[in-house]
Amino acid sequence: MKNLKVAVAVLALSIVAAGCAKQETKKTEAAKLQSVYFDFDRSDIKPEYQAALKGNATWINNNSKSKVEVQGNCDERGTSEYNLALGDRRAKSAQGYLVNLGVDRSKLSTVSFGKEKPSCTEHNESCWWKNRRDDFVSK
Repeated sequence: MKNLKVAVAVLALSIVAAGCAKQETKKTEAAKLQSVYFDFDRSDIKPEYQAALKGNATWINNNSKSKVEVQGNCDERGTSEYNLALGDRRAKSAQGYLVNLGVDRSKLSTVSFGKEKPSCTEHNESCWWKNRRDDFVSK
């Protein structure tokens, strides 16, 4: 009976460890896809983020089974409707850039969250710039 309890405990720990390993793998994969940031009211790719997008393109092309969602985000200024449109332009700008780097368009999708998913909630420029971004999420 004691051996059975030990076996069950070992099995339970291995299941938990496997679940943690899967979560860690997803976090590691996500860390390989870098966000890019935008100037106020702009959707063009800034030169300092071209290397990040090249790295993202390489990762996407090397992971043939993955699909990536480009998520456009904005800071809190402006109406919800305006920011949804701006987030969409930002996501499509990055998508187009990745396609020009050789990524198959069918591996990419876009979505705009406008100002609904801020990464920072302070009300100043040092925070707002963090919200004017595209995130790249492996699906």
